[in-house]
Amino acid sequence: MDTTVLILGGDGFCGWPTALHLSRHGYHVVIIDNFSRRKIDVDLGLESLTPILPMEARLAAWRRASGNTIDFIMMDIAREYDRLLEVVRTMRPQAVVHFAEQRAAPYSMRDSACKRYTVNNNLNATHNVLCAIVESGLDVHLVHLGSMGVYGYATTQMPIPEGYLPVSIQAPDGSRVEREIMYPPAPGSVYHMTKTQDALFFYFYNKNDGIRITDLHQGIV
Repeated sequence: MDTTVLILGGDGFCGWPTALHLSRHGYHVVIIDNFSRRKIDVDLGLESLTPILPMEARLAAWRRASGNTIDFIMMDIAREYDRLLEVVRTMRPQAVVHFAEQRAAPYSMRDSACKRYTVNNNLNATHNVLCAIVESGLDVHLVHLGSMGVYGYATTQMPIPEGYLPVSIQAPDGSRVEREIMYPPAPGSVYHMTKTQDALFFYFYNKNDGIRITDLHQGIV
């Protein structure tokens, strides 16, 4: 198999195991990361409960263990759009797996700097990926890791409608118009707010540009 998959945020808690899994199954995996997660830990004076080796050591260990090579590109996709577009055009990936967002709800509420970083990073990263796929002209499947937190914490103990809700709207002439709307979000943090905006980005770019998108709203990993 010679199919390329870009894993954005592939140095992270979910991104690295995903990279290994796809590499093990024969995909040409390219990780793109700016080590934001590592930098945040340094800023907070924290260390992981389990040792996290440098990316070069990780890649070398995987090459020894599996015989497969995972490529790595150091890039901030929220800031370096032209580089991202060039990578998409050159690599021609079948899919892009998007983990490249600030992932901690508590961190997103810590102070104004963390709030602004979360919004700037998450929304620009997601929108840049969508723009790059459209501008490349390629048929790329985007897979994104969302969050059940977009539905609000109060709804987690009850059935959550998937997709869209049917609504009846009264038109100016008094008639009733049937529509479908996205399930009303109720984010409980700035982090979850960015995930609700992601969903609107995906809805628009799927409708307007036909991009294939899978948005996975999971609980705690």
